[in-house]
Amino acid sequence: MEKEIVDSKFLESMAEKRPFLKRMFTVFISQEPKRINEIRDALNSRDVERLRQLAHSLKGGAATIGVERVRECCLNLENASKAHDMEAAQNHMGELEIEMRHAYAFMFNYLANNN
Repeated sequence: MEKEIVDSKFLESMAEKRPFLKRMFTVFISQEPKRINEIRDALNSRDVERLRQLAHSLKGGAATIGVERVRECCLNLENASKAHDMEAAQNHMGELEIEMRHAYAFMFNYLANNN
């Protein structure tokens, strides 16, 4: 079964904390594109240690706000960088970029519909 973009159990747990969740989504939307660019740069320059650190960092941020598919992509990217498998890392980067677009779309939609 495919994982949800944002875990529904997490969203339910945050139902009483909607303003806080909206702030978390806003921060994610505003800060993570920069980190994605940094991850891409590290991948392109084959800096496996920086790639691992950045993927690990984004993985934590994604886990905090229930963005499971992004977290999973980051874990895969982190593992590929540890193994120095740049071909796998390139594939995981493509998946990560797709999942980030889904996450942003979900968050923009949530923010627009939860005033």
